[in-house]
Amino acid sequence: GDHDGVGSVQTLLSTVRRRGPNWRDQEEAYAEYELTETAEDLLGFLPPREQADFKKTINSVLEVFRAFEPEVSSPYSGQSLVGAEGRSQLLTLAALRPARKNLLIPRGVGLPDDIIRVALLAEMSPLKELPVHLHLLSAGQAGKLRVADPLKSFLRVVEHRLGWKVCWHDDYDKLAATVRESEYPPYFFCTKDKHVLPLNLLTAVAENCGYVYEGLPTDALSLFRWLTATQAWTVACTEGQVQEAQAELQKLWKEAGLRAESHEAPEVVKPVGRPDVGGGFGASPFDGLGGDDKDWGELSDDDGGSSDDEPEVKKAGEDKPKATDASGDKATAAKVAGG
Repeated sequence: GDHDGVGSVQTLLSTVRRRGPNWRDQEEAYAEYELTETAEDLLGFLPPREQADFKKTINSVLEVFRAFEPEVSSPYSGQSLVGAEGRSQLLTLAALRPARKNLLIPRGVGLPDDIIRVALLAEMSPLKELPVHLHLLSAGQAGKLRVADPLKSFLRVVEHRLGWKVCWHDDYDKLAATVRESEYPPYFFCTKDKHVLPLNLLTAVAENCGYVYEGLPTDALSLFRWLTATQAWTVACTEGQVQEAQAELQKLWKEAGLRAESHEAPEVVKPVGRPDVGGGFGASPFDGLGGDDKDWGELSDDDGGSSDDEPEVKKAGEDKPKATDASGDKATAAKVAGG
C-alpha cells in the first residue's frame, strides 16, 4: 500500500536543502550522464544560456536517485501461521514511484521553460514514468494546426516519444469538469500565479484530493521529492522462503519500477584545478610565479657604469646656492659701473 508520505524519504527530505551556488562548485567532481536522443531534442527548446546548467541539474537528480535506490528490508515477524508453528515473515521494499503529473498552459501563453524541464526530467528518469497530462486552454477553438512553434514541435515530441496525454479545453469550466472526473488525484506542477486561477478549478482540484504546485524547484533534492512518491511493496513468507521472497521483490522492482533501458554508468568529471597565483599569509608575491627573489645582486651592471635610466647621484651641497652678503653685491655693482 501507499505510505501517503508518512515516514517516506520524501518527507525526510522536506527540510533538507543544498547550499546555493558557490565558487567551490567549479572544483567539485560530478557525474555526467549521457543524454538520450529525445533528451537532446528537448534540451534544444530551452534558451541556450540555460542548457548547460540544467544538464548539470539532471546529473544531480540522477545521482539522488542512485543514493536512494530502494532495497529489500530485513525480514520481520508477522501473524501466526495457520496450521503450523511459528509466525510468518514479512519483507518490504520501499519502491520509488513517479508522481502523476498534470501541466497547464493557459490562454495566450507560449511554451514555459518549466514544462520543458519536466519533460527532460521525465525522459531521463530511471523510473518507469507515467504519462503526463498536459492541458491547453482555448487552443481547440483555433485547431491544433494553428499552434505555432516552438509549442507545436514540442507537442509532437512529447506526444509521440514520451506518450503524454495532450488535452484541449475551451475554457476553465471544461477543465474543472475534467478534473472532477479524473480517476486519480490531480497534481498540477509548474503553475504560475495560482491565486489568479478561477475558484471553480481550485475547488475541483481540492475536492478530488489534488494539489496545485507553483513553479518548479531548482535544486536536485527538491526536484526528487516533488516528482516521486514512496510505495511499500510487502510480501509474506515462511522462514525458509526468505531468500526466494527477496529475489522476487527485486525482480518485481526491475520489471515494474525501472525503465526498460537503464542509463549507462556516468563518467566522473574532475574539473582542472586553478593555477596557484601566490599570495596569502607569509607568502612572497613571486612564489606562485615560480621565480626566485633571493639573488637580486646578480642583476647589477658588470661594467660599473650607470644606466641611462638611472638618475645621477649628486653630492650633498651641490645644488645649494652660494651665500653672498649685501656689501659684496654693492662692490660688484660699482666695479661694473666704473668699468
